[in-house]
Amino acid sequence: MPVFLVLIPMALIFLPAKANGDPFDLYGDAIGFDIYRNGEVIGEHVTTFKRRGADLVVQSRTDMEITIFFIPVHRFRYRSEEVWRFRKLIALGVEIDDDGSRYAIDADRRSGFLRVVHHNNQYQIKGSIFPTNHWNKHVTSETRVLNTITGNINKVTITPARREGVDTPRGMVMATRYDYDGDLTDTSAWYDDQGRWVKLRFKGRDGSTIEYRCRGCAEKGRE
Repeated sequence: MPVFLVLIPMALIFLPAKANGDPFDLYGDAIGFDIYRNGEVIGEHVTTFKRRGADLVVQSRTDMEITIFFIPVHRFRYRSEEVWRFRKLIALGVEIDDDGSRYAIDADRRSGFLRVVHHNNQYQIKGSIFPTNHWNKHVTSETRVLNTITGNINKVTITPARREGVDTPRGMVMATRYDYDGDLTDTSAWYDDQGRWVKLRFKGRDGSTIEYRCRGCAEKGRE
């Protein structure tokens, strides 16, 4: 895992756009972020949404590269696909390439339990849970999440902090900041008044500040 990486943004269940809609009402078919480390762009994160019959399919990708004097010193690649049916996660697949070290996380729902397999280990989760791809504001009411980097369950407390202006290419957006505590600390996510995820910031293990800055958050549409 990259020394600066604590958390990859979370993709979850149907999001209540304008109170009771779905993610297409919020984002169109995609939302994208530029990723900054200590104020410098190091990559991008993109989440896309599509229908597969009655299912919602959410795909997220993250590509990051850290350079020193224009020489790449670290590369990180993340891919995930989640399948949601009737507001429940029924399948999850994650592939990670961390400077050539590759590993995967897989999950599928069986008889009311979500079976998670990672690093040759497996366990079951009873009930619903949100993976760590932040696009669904409903995660802010949860006390546990499925970490899609480690494959573990993290206990969390997510607390609303204050409303703040979030600068986007399409203008300033007012949003509420939510701060994480518990197994995931030094992490904050911002959601606007419609429930759209518009920003993410967390501290890396090396003390660097990682920030996801949304592209075009002022209106829905393809990123």
